Amino acid sequence: MIIELQPCLMSPTLMIDLENKGLIIRLSPGKHSAVSGANESNNAVIYVSQPENGPHKLIVATINAFDPSLYFGSHADNEEFLLIGNPDSKPLYLIVALCKRAVLLEKIKNHSLGAQDFVALRVKFNDPEVSFFVMLKDTPHGEVTVDVPGVLASFYVTEPRDIVTDKVNFGDYTLRVLREDATGW
Repeated sequence: MIIELQPCLMSPTLMIDLENKGLIIRLSPGKHSAVSGANESNNAVIYVSQPENGPHKLIVATINAFDPSLYFGSHADNEEFLLIGNPDSKPLYLIVALCKRAVLLEKIKNHSLGAQDFVALRVKFNDPEVSFFVMLKDTPHGEVTVDVPGVLASFYVTEPRDIVTDKVNFGDYTLRVLREDATGW
């Protein structure tokens, strides 16, 4: 017996229906967020894989930290960034060291660290060309926003279930993202 299936367009209504039936979890702008206080970032678990299927989790990260050094660090394993988010949220910056952790720590120790050792990316949400990627292990990075009113930026990360952040101690150094324009943000 042949079952003929009529193709249909993937629409928001159809996807919501699939979610309501318990078949999918939509990853869409503004759908998930975590509670974050002033100068704090937080996350909330979306799901954790069963141990027999390998350790894995999907989280939503909501950023309201203003000081890059608070959450700047690296991981001993890779993580996937899914920058699915609300483009009308407060500005979000992903600061990435342009070297691996060991080199960064050596530069801090030798007092040879400078702006040339980092890139501060203004996060662009929902762009298939730039918004979805793997942050490789031992790559120091951190996210910050600005201290202004507005919707907090949230995005998704998949990573090993038990991963920890090995924070970077900057010692005498302080990182800061410059204002985008003279009006303040």
